[in-house]
Amino acid sequence: MKRIHALILCVVLVCTNALYAQEPQVPLSVSNKAKPFLFAQLPDSFEVSYPELQKLISTEVEEAFSLQLSSQFLINGKIVNKTQQNSGTISINARIANYNNALFNISISLLADNSSNIQGRIIQPKFNDVLILYKEKL
Repeated sequence: MKRIHALILCVVLVCTNALYAQEPQVPLSVSNKAKPFLFAQLPDSFEVSYPELQKLISTEVEEAFSLQLSSQFLINGKIVNKTQQNSGTISINARIANYNNALFNISISLLADNSSNIQGRIIQPKFNDVLILYKEKL
């Protein structure tokens, strides 16, 4: 009797596995083409005003700002968080009101030779693009 129960259990397990093995696999990365682009009106590459970016350093948390970073790129927002990790690096998070409340994160590091390293990005999860800011020359 135990053999019959074991045999029935094996048949049920094999049938269950065969049933689930026929389901189509879900692709690992699904591109959502339905999302709009937030920065479609901007060129693929453009120069940003460094003095305008430096104004963010003196802006306090919860304070509003308006920066004309280039002739075609104006951002209006409010500082959400400001952190100084060490004596030469400051990280700022802001919300950009005129770009659907997108998150603007920028890190500015002052190097030993009095130059600076800048990395930043503006991202809004509801949109299909991101704006990346980096120092190319200065």
